[in-house]
Amino acid sequence: MTRQFENYLYNKTLQLGKQAKEQNGTLRCATDSKGRIVDQHMLSAYRMGRVTSENAGCGWVACYNALRLLGKPQNAARTILELETAFVFGGKRGTRTVQLAPYFLKKGFSVSFSTTRAAAQKKAKDCAANIIYYVRGDLRTAHFVAFSPADGEKDGAPLFCWYNALSAPLLPRAPFEGAALPCVCFGGDAGDLRTLADLLAPEKSIFWIVMHITSKT
Repeated sequence: MTRQFENYLYNKTLQLGKQAKEQNGTLRCATDSKGRIVDQHMLSAYRMGRVTSENAGCGWVACYNALRLLGKPQNAARTILELETAFVFGGKRGTRTVQLAPYFLKKGFSVSFSTTRAAAQKKAKDCAANIIYYVRGDLRTAHFVAFSPADGEKDGAPLFCWYNALSAPLLPRAPFEGAALPCVCFGGDAGDLRTLADLLAPEKSIFWIVMHITSKT
């Protein structure tokens, strides 16, 4: 049996909605109450390649979230299995950036890209799912984040809801079944609502690109 299939069988036994760790009298949850992953640091149980997902799982997490936003949800185990060949050094360095577009194209979606703030904001407002890839200026590490349009603006720029940005405050969310403590997650049930500029500012990003994902017409 291959490692990929062993990972798949193991990951299928996990309950994503109950991945949480006790912190300051609360349960810090991996997902919001709608099932979107907002905190990969709570995913140490999920295997990808030769590692677990808490440090380098942002690629598959972004794909998982985007599929939910597109109305085509699938379980985390399947998403990881489909991306196993895209993991760098057995997952230690995350997911190859160039593999995400083909992943969605094979599933029948259309993809396009933006590299300027004006274009990214304009196109993202009309797409149910988007994924930003950025390189952090201070840490020289990279991160994928799925996001969707939200209501409202700030300083004339549109707000978006970000999933797994890891830089939002921990706020209350509805408890999952069997939770013994109050539950919190990044952004809470209100969501991590920020502009593109506000997302990138604390990361000191030196490079970014947005992929817009839509259903083919």
